[in-house]
Amino acid sequence: MINVATSRTTALVSNPYVVGRPLTGASASLYVGREDVFAWLEENLIGTARPNALLLYGQRRIGKTSTLYQITEGERGEGLRRSRERSLLTAYLDLQRLAGRPTDEWLRRLARDICNRVNTSMLARSVPDSPVVGETAYAAFDRCLDRLEQTLPPDHLILLAVDELEQIRAGIEAGTLDPDVLSFLRSQIQHRERMVFLLCGSSALLNDFWNPIVDLTARLELSGLEYEQMSMLVRQPVAGILEYEDDAVEAIWRHTAGRPFLVQTVCHRLVSLANRRHSRDLIRAQDVEYVLHQMNKEGYYVGHPFEPTPGESTPGEPVYLEANKG
Repeated sequence: MINVATSRTTALVSNPYVVGRPLTGASASLYVGREDVFAWLEENLIGTARPNALLLYGQRRIGKTSTLYQITEGERGEGLRRSRERSLLTAYLDLQRLAGRPTDEWLRRLARDICNRVNTSMLARSVPDSPVVGETAYAAFDRCLDRLEQTLPPDHLILLAVDELEQIRAGIEAGTLDPDVLSFLRSQIQHRERMVFLLCGSSALLNDFWNPIVDLTARLELSGLEYEQMSMLVRQPVAGILEYEDDAVEAIWRHTAGRPFLVQTVCHRLVSLANRRHSRDLIRAQDVEYVLHQMNKEGYYVGHPFEPTPGESTPGEPVYLEANKG
């Protein structure tokens, strides 16, 4: 088939899709769906009883970190943070930032992060780095959290959203973290009366190694978006600028299974493709197949790679005859 581009425009489309970064700040508007997750959180966090520790797990690039940001600072988590029954002061904690740190530094920096990230407008800060003669890092950590609990208003709790929990095992196995850190964390989860822990990581957290921690939690697996949610993520960011034919959306769904990272990566490339053509033609299924083929060549796994039939070449960049548009 002869492909000739005839529809041109000089204005480039501003690419709204985010590749590889969690959805925070201005990009948080791309966070869609997950009603089941927030219903589960509401069930477990809102009420008069002391909440359970929670575990949110799932495969890589499924949207776990973006979900934690929504819970701790985003619009979707506002109802949780400001419920009538109980307000939550939240801290997002990324254990990847502490990778390779020895136990003493790891505990002191984690305590400092908690103090700095909890909304302290109503709280007197504890300073875990203040020198106290003979105080261990474990004791400094306890002192920090004790002070936060003591200064917390009666109708408030602190929610600690701990991301990349697997980093603890990596540190222990590398010999940089004391194995007692795991028992210490278990004790914090069990005995902190005014703090609730939301732990997050991959499905590896279901391994026996983590039983002392995971057995304390109510848990939920984060999966891909449902079809309607995925379709919203595909269409809404470019609504009124670029349009997708239904078959193109179906192709994205078929190859990504609603995994947000892959959906956004495909859509980011489709906008780039439109910009290279200087075209705002309808995005078609063959455009999606072309982009998927390029991604598979680069090592992404997006469902079934494009497999040409015998005698058929792999897809070239699709452009259209004027007669084929519409």
